[in-house]
Amino acid sequence: MEEQLEQLKGKATSVRFSDIEWFHPGIPVLIGGAGGIGSWLTFFLARQECNIYLHDFDEVDETNLGGQLYGTNYIGTEKVEAMMDISKIFCNNDGGSNMGKFTEDSYANPIMFSAFDNMKARKLMFEKWKSQDDREIFIDGRMLAESAQIFAVRKGDEDRYEEELFDDNEVGDVACSMKATSHCGAMTAGYMTSIFNNYITNVKAKMEFREVPFRTLFELPTITQDVKL
Repeated sequence: MEEQLEQLKGKATSVRFSDIEWFHPGIPVLIGGAGGIGSWLTFFLARQECNIYLHDFDEVDETNLGGQLYGTNYIGTEKVEAMMDISKIFCNNDGGSNMGKFTEDSYANPIMFSAFDNMKARKLMFEKWKSQDDREIFIDGRMLAESAQIFAVRKGDEDRYEEELFDDNEVGDVACSMKATSHCGAMTAGYMTSIFNNYITNVKAKMEFREVPFRTLFELPTITQDVKL
């Protein structure tokens, strides 16, 4: 038993799913935003032993505690640094990098996740992703307190996705007390992770046998979901 535990040391967080097709330790992923969606997403992908490049420039404050994966001990800490710490403690994953604010000078990656809370940053990240010849998938999560949309954009879907982009001033005002909940943020991140896993499974198998829907929408008050392939 002691020998088995020693073999699992450092990998105990993934031993329960390490034989699933999508498990790909060390795969590099870029995440924009470490807030209501991005904090949970970073946690889930760190648990899967991804090598994470995380962008955010904000600090944790008290208003974040209701919807984001932070405790009071992280108040005043940079969100990215807090997530790197959480990833080490709970996921035994130190394969993360603090990339600061996402700007026009930021690097792109074939696999990118948008978890921003504004369209300006989302558009910028998409343009950076689209500029790569070796681009693979761009997964964009958007949410309110009890609803969310997730877009999975692959090569060839660029024009279709651009129809879903708009300016920030076109979005109606929503009360700050109705913008985020932990369970909706975690669900959105969970869907994004699952879509990513399906994509990786298909790539490894060299065939499309798991769904990678272009758009996934869910509404929690009605417990309904709508998927467009």
